[in-house]
Amino acid sequence: MRRVLAVALIVLGALFVGLGILAKPYLYRSLAVVPLDQRSTSISEGRGMSVLYPHREDGAAAIDKLVDVDVRSTRQIAGIPGKVPAGDRAKNVFWQTTVRSQAMLDGQPVDLSYSEAGVSLDRVTAEATNCCGDFRSTGDLEDPTKTENATYEGLYFKFPFNVERKDYLWYDTTLRRAEPISFVREEDVDGTPVFVFEQKLGPEEVGSLEAPASLFSTGATGTVTATEMYSNTRTLWVEPVTGVLIDGKEQINDVYEAEGYEPVAKTVGLIGFNEKTVADNAKEWGGKASLLSLIDRWGLLFGLVIGFLLVVGGAFLLLTGRQAEPRHA
Repeated sequence: MRRVLAVALIVLGALFVGLGILAKPYLYRSLAVVPLDQRSTSISEGRGMSVLYPHREDGAAAIDKLVDVDVRSTRQIAGIPGKVPAGDRAKNVFWQTTVRSQAMLDGQPVDLSYSEAGVSLDRVTAEATNCCGDFRSTGDLEDPTKTENATYEGLYFKFPFNVERKDYLWYDTTLRRAEPISFVREEDVDGTPVFVFEQKLGPEEVGSLEAPASLFSTGATGTVTATEMYSNTRTLWVEPVTGVLIDGKEQINDVYEAEGYEPVAKTVGLIGFNEKTVADNAKEWGGKASLLSLIDRWGLLFGLVIGFLLVVGGAFLLLTGRQAEPRHA
């Protein structure tokens, strides 16, 4: 029995040594990748915002200016493994996302906008790869299924694993391009250490349209050329081991301007992840980050030390067991 236990300890020790040696090059790298089948929902809320409310009234298209209203934006993300060729799944993923924004009007939610996008990204760097039929929606609330091919750049959903204190490129869906986002400080969110990044955009013209003059002034007739001017200050709280967003806020100033009139708010105000979304993110990704850090930083040492102790213990039992065997004439 002593010999069996000794051999078991030596074998177990050898396994720990092997695990320690393989912890970073194999175990860590197999875990530190973007999942193919991601499923997540995040909710952002804004108080006292100014927005435009497009709808139908008596069968005709109408648009109302809403001031000092609460806005709720729900984003859902779903990974679709089938969009990525089997031979590319070790490197790329394809995530589809939908965002529906609503405002509270007379105690009831009304739809403001709906958007959809499909983005392929590198499983380690999280940068857009445009490998697998990327698209964005061009429809509206009445027909949200219209899409067009799209080319993305930079980061869209998350940061890379092992985030550094430096500038990255973050994609803005209004500008339809990636712009620098800068590291500004370190913080703690619900017990999870984070890096805080900030991106300042605009003001910049992003489009123009012919709009009814009555949108700018009650009783005005005819149409005017309205120019959309957009600016945004985006702040992201990023868990640095996994690169996942724990919190995010945007100070948006998206308005229509027309000569001779005061600007009209399309979307103006501060909106960001609600408390539950932040708390859930911190709890889930703070724990996963701790596990990855343990494997990355201590896996080799832990495996070697435990393995060495087990091998030494097994060898000791084996040698002392032999010395205790009775001698025969």
